[in-house]
Amino acid sequence: MSTLSATGAWAISSRAFEASLAELKRWREETAAALAAFRRWGVVNRMLDEHAAARLAYLERRLSAERLTIAFVAEYARGKSELINALFFAELGARLLPSGVGRTTLCPTEILWDPARAPSIRLLPIETREGPKALREHIAEIDTWTEVALDPSQPQTLAAACEVITESMEVDAAQAANLGYPDVGEGPVQVPRWRYAIVNFPHPLLESGLVILDTPGHNTLGSEPELTVHRLPDAAAIVFILAADTGVTRSDRSLWDEHLAPIDGLGRTCFVVLNKIDGLRDGIKAESQVLAEIDRQVKSTSEALGIAPTRIFALSALQALVAKVQGDRDALLRSRLYRLEQALSRGMIHERRLDHATAVRAETRSVFVEARTLVSSRLAFAGEQLEEMQALQGKNQKLVESLARKAALERGRLEQARAMMMGLRTVHNRHADELARLLDPNSVRAAGIEARVAVLGSSFSSGIGESIDGFFRQARERMRGAIAVIDEARSLMGNVSRKFTQDYQIPTVETPDFATERFLVELDRLEERCERDFKGTSSLLLRRRKTLGALFFDTVALKVIHVFEIADREVRTWMNGFIRPLDAQINAYQEQANTRIEGMGRIQNADTDLIGRVEEVRTIGADVAAQREQLEAHRQRLQRLLDVEPEPSLA
Repeated sequence: MSTLSATGAWAISSRAFEASLAELKRWREETAAALAAFRRWGVVNRMLDEHAAARLAYLERRLSAERLTIAFVAEYARGKSELINALFFAELGARLLPSGVGRTTLCPTEILWDPARAPSIRLLPIETREGPKALREHIAEIDTWTEVALDPSQPQTLAAACEVITESMEVDAAQAANLGYPDVGEGPVQVPRWRYAIVNFPHPLLESGLVILDTPGHNTLGSEPELTVHRLPDAAAIVFILAADTGVTRSDRSLWDEHLAPIDGLGRTCFVVLNKIDGLRDGIKAESQVLAEIDRQVKSTSEALGIAPTRIFALSALQALVAKVQGDRDALLRSRLYRLEQALSRGMIHERRLDHATAVRAETRSVFVEARTLVSSRLAFAGEQLEEMQALQGKNQKLVESLARKAALERGRLEQARAMMMGLRTVHNRHADELARLLDPNSVRAAGIEARVAVLGSSFSSGIGESIDGFFRQARERMRGAIAVIDEARSLMGNVSRKFTQDYQIPTVETPDFATERFLVELDRLEERCERDFKGTSSLLLRRRKTLGALFFDTVALKVIHVFEIADREVRTWMNGFIRPLDAQINAYQEQANTRIEGMGRIQNADTDLIGRVEEVRTIGADVAAQREQLEAHRQRLQRLLDVEPEPSLA
């Protein structure tokens, strides 16, 4: 049941989001703690090498530092700012973002809380689009931004302070085109004054790691491809807003097709809002007629966008905000905002938890397999030693010497295995070096810079296309070459593992699967996006070559570099996932053979030495058995945390 906040606002959304974010944060902290405990235990007990421990530490940092972004996308005048106010900030008793006629947000706006900065609005001038720097580079700077102070203790002043993000300025048509607004005709043109805004505001949701991204209109996304290529696909949820009285307009459809539809996994992360259903109530229509009209609009929108009806939410943001501020529960229910609140707080956060669980499972699976293999090997060796020594008690010296010779022969056999391992490592290192060369992100970065220079020096549009095509052709050749080496390495791994098992009785090392086609699919997707944004869109081709080259490098080329960074990191992990366990097995067997010889030497002289050695081996066996139980306890602890089922439905 909902309750009133201190200001009199119904705090449904904040409570729902706060509870969900708090639960996600608790889960992330528990999972990071479980990983840390396992990592420390594994290092102390010589179950993990430096590489595996570093990978687990990386996962711990990733879980600890996460932020969740909800991106709001819509054309102008769809009620986007009002929806943000109603969902997250109604308990202020006043608007945070300005809303209403003449108060349209004109620049992309990010709302977050960074305790290292004072509450403020940071504003990046639109003129920075003429320079070569990307948004991500400007965000790390200070000098290029204008800052406006905010007073959180005076909520009624916030919307007025935030009106700065609605400001525009007048430029001529040539400058407008250069700033990313072509086809505006002749004469003076009104363009946004600011390129980007960051609202730093202390709020419980933002303090819990929530980030809100407000992206206004098709023109903004078209002129800032970094948002489309990086920020929107990385968002935990995307809220696409339409007007219930108009449905999907031509501009809405263009915005959807060009900037949202190409995003992978959109069916899981996107929520479509049909706003302003209060306009369907004219005081004459019966409520049943209004609901029938809403159902018709939902169905029509579902068919137009190709998205499930359960992901479409008809509501009134204005009615919800007023109802929350005034404490009118009936009006709040009629606004239907609660459906979107519940879907976001449940579905989005559950989806992010599922993503984290999948990533942690993938990283830890081979680590646990390797640790279990080592424990089993140590336990089997201790049992074998104990059995042999118990059989020796009361036997003659000749039998002792015979067993000692047997141990020496075993050590010789394992030395042969080590020699074979050296040959394998030579081939393995050759594969690793070749993969490092092919997947080197710095080489791809150099190729991207070369393509940017070629774009700058091109006199015709065809030259731009050839430069970009050449960049992708080179990237694809590198990736295909790497895939061929990976296939060769996979075949070698299988053959070597079988030979070690047959000739040296070393347990088979599992050759893990490694999906490679996904990298080529991602390159194809980026090239398709580049085809549309850089070779087929007049708004970009009309810009200066310097700006176009910078946009290409800072959006598409950097994304390609990121693909190679991921491929390089994952391939290194995959390659080590075979050679490290095999090396560990040989080292363990070598150590065991040495221990057996040492033990035989110690018991050759007296039965008392043998008795002491038996007790020593019993203790070792008990310690290893305890390690096995501890390992299983760590695995089960993580398994309970990672046992996350997909959300079945939003219905």
